[in-house]
Amino acid sequence: MAGIRSARDIEAELGTAGYCLLRAEEIHLSDEMRQAWLSLSIDYSDLPADEYLPDGGQYRFRRYGRFSFAPSSGALTRLPHEDYYQSADINRVTGGFIRKFAPLLGTTFENEFLRELIRFDFRQFPLDEAARAGDWEVQAHLIRVRANESEMGQPSPEGIHRDGAEFVSVHLAELINARGGEVSIYDDERNLLSAFRLKQVLDSYLFHDASLWHAAAPIRPIAPAHEAIRSILTFDFHPPSASE
Repeated sequence: MAGIRSARDIEAELGTAGYCLLRAEEIHLSDEMRQAWLSLSIDYSDLPADEYLPDGGQYRFRRYGRFSFAPSSGALTRLPHEDYYQSADINRVTGGFIRKFAPLLGTTFENEFLRELIRFDFRQFPLDEAARAGDWEVQAHLIRVRANESEMGQPSPEGIHRDGAEFVSVHLAELINARGGEVSIYDDERNLLSAFRLKQVLDSYLFHDASLWHAAAPIRPIAPAHEAIRSILTFDFHPPSASE
């Protein structure tokens, strides 16, 4: 039995709307997966600062890594670390130049919850057998955004954008004393389709990045005397033709 399950027909929703909002209570974890998730959540306390904030702020922290994923077997192989690049036409704020992010920790690469979540997400995508035959590249990002009374926390990246993948999944990892953070989904003409907030840990959304745009609003503290935190675990899925 799979360690991560949902009764929702996510594949059908992705096939018709191009996106699916999945609440935490709709995601069922085995005891083993819950323990692995708790181990993974510790990694968010050891994320280096993002040095590419356009406003010179100090509110975003992140690591990233790459896997080769074989859908036929579910095998995930760690790929060599590379610099990160998005074109300016899909990311107008920090696209168009190379960014150097710290790699995922070795324990993060080996974490069974992270690996099983990649497999779970991929199973939901409306793909034919040919698309599931080759090896995909999966980019995994751990991102934490902080905010305080004097500095709001901008998401990654700012503004309406695409990630440059075929499919993308985003999972809420932390939400502490934070207001804002509303997610917006847009069609190819950038008409608003939906807006929602991720409220509980493991609230998630999956979408067809190749045909939709998305954005997230900045966060601010609810209680001004205390820091606000919003962290996500996100995967970019690149098909074989894009990763070869």
